[in-house]
Order: sequence, then structure tokens, then C-alpha cells
Amino acid sequence: MKRRNRVLAPLLALCWVCLALTPRVHAAPPTRAQLEQRVADALSVIQAVQRVPERGIPQRLLAGCRGLVIFPAMYRAGFMVGASYGKGILVARDPKTGRWTGPVFLTVGGGSFGWQIGVESAELILVITAQHGLNALLKSKVTLGGDVAVAAGPVGRDLSAATDITLQAEVYSYSRSKGLFAGVSLKGAYLAQDYLADQIYYGRVILPQEILAGAVTPPPWGKRLLRWLTLHVQAGGR
Repeated sequence: MKRRNRVLAPLLALCWVCLALTPRVHAAPPTRAQLEQRVADALSVIQAVQRVPERGIPQRLLAGCRGLVIFPAMYRAGFMVGASYGKGILVARDPKTGRWTGPVFLTVGGGSFGWQIGVESAELILVITAQHGLNALLKSKVTLGGDVAVAAGPVGRDLSAATDITLQAEVYSYSRSKGLFAGVSLKGAYLAQDYLADQIYYGRVILPQEILAGAVTPPPWGKRLLRWLTLHVQAGGR
């Protein structure tokens, strides 16, 4: 009996982590400084991913994208039933002019099912390749794998002309894990607009569509992010 309790105790504790994870991150509204840090962290994530050519997002995919979703930290935990939560940003790109706009603030949450045990913090990037995918993500709440299809993205700085990858999915996902986790999946997770964060960051009530239309100038780290994307995505450099 004692041995059984020693086994069950940590598993029950892990389940409590899953249940407690989402409420704890909603404890207080963010400050503008915290939101600036989130944007700075998002820039660091995309820069770090692209510094590793053999594991980076293909330049061909980035050059034709309609936008990016970046979560600097997405937390996932679970035993049998998993839970996930994270805070990130969305930036959009006009395919005609190459102009980047944003950021818009998002949250991700939800669950995944399967044989899962462990806790993980991961960086998550979604590459949006179609206008329909971008429009779907601008809804108040959208389910990944339901409202919008998400496929695992190909890796490598360049794609061979002979590749059989047609890059026809609306959204491709990439992640970089900092811990160990088994059986995790984003399918069934949801993305939600963080309207309060947008209001705090830009100093007034504003819709995500207005932000991505370029109706407002972002604070310093937002400008740096858009400038980096303009220089490196357009030029195909690092």
C-alpha cells in the first residue's frame, strides 16, 4: 500500500498542476512593460530559430507567409489528460507590399488526450500561409485543428525544388522544447484574442483588425520586431 501511495502521489500532484495552470496565469492584467517584454521575447525566439539553418523555418515558407504567431513560452502538463497555456503575439504581412503590422496579443489554451506524463515549457511558432488562416485567427476564439487546420511544418533553411512538400496548408506549426514531454499535441487547443492586452499596449481600446491594418504605431519593441522581420524575411537573411 505504501509503495502504491508513493507512485500515485506524484501523479496526482501533476494532475493538480494541469488544473491549476490556467487560473494562475489569469491572476492579474499585464503591465505595458510586461507586454513589451513579451514582444522582445518573441523577437528572440524567431531570431534563435533562424540561426540554426538545418532546423530553421524554410525561407521559402517565410517569404510567402501572411503572418506569424509566436508564443515565447507555452506551458504544457498532463497525465492521461493534458493541459496547455501560453501568451504570445500575432503579426501580419501584406504579400503585395511586404509590410509587417502588429503585434496583436493572443493566448493559447486547451487540452490534448493520450498517454501523457510530464511538464514542459516550449516555444511555439505558427506560420500563416493563407488569408483564410489569418482571418480565422482574428476571431475571438478559434480551435486549432477544428476552425483552422494546422500541419507540422517542414524544417531547413531552404527547400529543394524537387521536394514533394507543396506548402499548401494554411498554418504550419513549429516548437522548441525546453523540457521533456510525451504524447503532446496542439490539436484541440484554442487561440483567443487578448483584447485587454491590446488596450494596455496601445493605450486605447482598439480591435485586432485595426492594429493589423496599420492604424496604430507600436511601442519600441514592436517596432524592432517589425523592422527585423522586414529586413530578414524579405532579404532571406539572418
